[in-house]
Order: sequence, then structure tokens, then C-alpha cells
Amino acid sequence: SGGAITSYSISPALPSGISINSTTGAITGRPTAASSQANYTITGSNSGGTVTKIISILVNDNAPTDLSYTTPNIYTKGVAIANLTPVSTGGAVSSYSISPQLPYGGLTFNATTGVISGIPVEISSPITYTVTATNSTGSATATFTIEVKDVLPSGLTYTTPNGYTVGTSIT
Repeated sequence: SGGAITSYSISPALPSGISINSTTGAITGRPTAASSQANYTITGSNSGGTVTKIISILVNDNAPTDLSYTTPNIYTKGVAIANLTPVSTGGAVSSYSISPQLPYGGLTFNATTGVISGIPVEISSPITYTVTATNSTGSATATFTIEVKDVLPSGLTYTTPNGYTVGTSIT
């Protein structure tokens, strides 16, 4: 109300990707990063003076929308694995969780990166795992299998040649 505003300004600076039109006062744009809720003072001016209004802006992150791991994953007991790394789309992931827990010893799960690494020390049949990627606005899940096989046998030997006699015990 009152006289027409001829210029607008805002303090502090708006979140990255958002701007205010200094002529119309319109706040527009596309936020490029999440930001905590904060108060901003908009000042409108004309030749008669200024008026202010405080607004609050919160920019939520996008929820993770797709999460995947390669599958199946067949490893050998006692042999270091290549890192099993998640691929995620959507918003940035703040934490990961896995269910069921990886077997005791050998393989580890990083709750910050979602990476599984290490040297498996236990043989296991295929186990299906579910990883959940989470941020402040949502989550996404992925399922995959891990199997750990024993080391391939090697060095099988027999003495040869072998000659036996009927009715005589052999050693």
C-alpha cells in the first residue's frame, strides 16, 4: 500500500540459484543447493522512503530417487574385493544403511558413502542385501546379492604309476 515501490533489495544474499528482481521485487530462479531455513529482509524504496518485510526461505534437497549396486557379486574367500560402490540419482545422500548386516569380519559397509569393501573371510551362499540411501527429504533403496565361495582347490596330486595286485591291500 502507499506509493509505488521503484526498487527492491534483499539481505542477506538469497540461496544459490535464487535472485530478486530489483525493479519488480519478484523472487525467481532454481535453487542449486539445499539451505537451512533463514530470514531475509526485503527493502522496498521510492522517493518517499523505504519499507521492509522479513520473509523466511527454506530450500529442501531433492530426495534420492534411484539407487543401484551391481548384482550378483560373487567373491572368493581371502581375496580383496573391488569396492562395491552405489550409484545414486536425485538429491545428495546424507547417510546409508544396510540390512541385514554384513557377516562378521572381512567386509565392511561405509554408512557415509555406501561403499562395501574388504576381504571376505567367511564362505556364504547368496545373501540378498538392501541398502537405503537417505537425506532430509526422503530415501531410495537398492537390493543386490553377495556370495562368497571358497578358494578354488589346486595342487591335487597322486603318485603314478600305480600297480596293484588282486587280493592285496593297497596303501
